[in-house]
Amino acid sequence: GGENISSVSLEGMLVQHPDVLEAGVVAVPDSHWGERPKAFITVKQGKTLKGDDVIEWAKHKSDISKFMVPREVEIVAELPKTSTGKVKKNVLRIWAKGTDRSTDL
Repeated sequence: GGENISSVSLEGMLVQHPDVLEAGVVAVPDSHWGERPKAFITVKQGKTLKGDDVIEWAKHKSDISKFMVPREVEIVAELPKTSTGKVKKNVLRIWAKGTDRSTDL
């Protein structure tokens, strides 16, 4: 097995990137470790960012431990949220499986 990764901690570290507005992290299956983190990111207005840019920043310019750096970072227009503004992790898990995003759960 690997290390336990707190999605809340990783989200807090990812939003330290100067162009990241919000981050949501969920676990996805991994053949070697069992699970690994996948991040969904929204970008600040007027900024442009690619998932690979965030990964490189996380590896080389952040305080994120190497084992916590997500191998997948997907840029999205907005994160799905509840009426109180909490990120809907269950929807992110569905998105991570590559399913249709046309309906909001």
